[in-house]
Amino acid sequence: MSTTMASADWSSLPAELLSRIAECFLATSDLDYYMDFRAVCHSWRSATEDPKSSPDPRFRPRHWVIIDRHFGGDKTYLWVNTATGRFVPKEILLLRHYWGSSTTPDGLLILNDNKAPCAISLLNAFTGYCIRFVAPPPKSGQIMESAALVSGSPPTLVFSCRKMDIDDDFVLQETDRKVYTAYPDSESFSVYEERHACPLIRLALRGIYTNGELGSVAPFPVEGAEKIFDLMRFYNAEPDESSDDEDTLMSDEIAAFKFLIGYDNRCYLVGSAGEILIIFKLKGSMEVYRMDTGSYILERVKNIGNRAIFLSGNCKCISVNPDKFPSIEANCIYYIKSLDYSGDYICKYNLRSRRGEKISRDMGRGSRPYTIIQHLSSYDLQ
Repeated sequence: MSTTMASADWSSLPAELLSRIAECFLATSDLDYYMDFRAVCHSWRSATEDPKSSPDPRFRPRHWVIIDRHFGGDKTYLWVNTATGRFVPKEILLLRHYWGSSTTPDGLLILNDNKAPCAISLLNAFTGYCIRFVAPPPKSGQIMESAALVSGSPPTLVFSCRKMDIDDDFVLQETDRKVYTAYPDSESFSVYEERHACPLIRLALRGIYTNGELGSVAPFPVEGAEKIFDLMRFYNAEPDESSDDEDTLMSDEIAAFKFLIGYDNRCYLVGSAGEILIIFKLKGSMEVYRMDTGSYILERVKNIGNRAIFLSGNCKCISVNPDKFPSIEANCIYYIKSLDYSGDYICKYNLRSRRGEKISRDMGRGSRPYTIIQHLSSYDLQ
């Protein structure tokens, strides 16, 4: 059979079959495969939906996180799918005209226009779909910490900012944190006023959405927030970044340092295989609770199933499928800790045996190649 005839046969596959194949790629969030599939020929494109102009949540990069921002060049990022273990390098050509300030936890790039720094856009690097927000960011001096795009019609951008001021000794000090929301056509960003829930939203932006879990951040139900705060007080895990008292705020750098050397207990929220977990990293152990999203009842658990979780010093965290990553063990929590003056170590806490152990040196940002565990452990540095 000639090449021309074979090509014609492939291009004449039934539209229903092509659509079902494409849906399989979307089910596992293999958006790069979906785009390559549509690029084969005109008939394959006609049988599938074009994601470049669609806000459909199916085309959001669920479970994708960036673990290297300069993989092979300034404009090439290295992505990993926490559910399937696939690594995909992608060159972001738009970075010629924009600079990427951060990412939403479900993998959307937050872009600022080089010519109009007041403009914010969210880019889906896999499909090319871009959401532009007309509202200027909060006033100068505020630094965006974490952000998430909440699905809806229209979608809502939710992000937390910290304000930095220079004191009388010319030392940069953090003085305030706020949560802002806006629709794409909003004229300005609104300050989220629910004081009791704001600290939890900041934690949620860093954890629940890190794995691309879709849902609602704002408003976080006060009933659920109160129960989590009760546990935080019980475990003496009230990090300063979860407080609205301006007198107790500390910088992210100091908070991360205190976490590394083991001074502070720390609370994390993370979406894991469809569940919301509240994790307390204590000085010598870990405690994990599962939250029922319907009743907001918190249940203490000793087994997180076939999942592994990576914690960072600034309350970011990710949950991965260990079957897809070599050397990562299920039902374990990984974190970095300074154990002596010679450097930092990656540690692993086994929830079944309730024991922690040192497993390797943290190689730091300047050393390559990374192991899988080193890559995921330094996720918050990306």
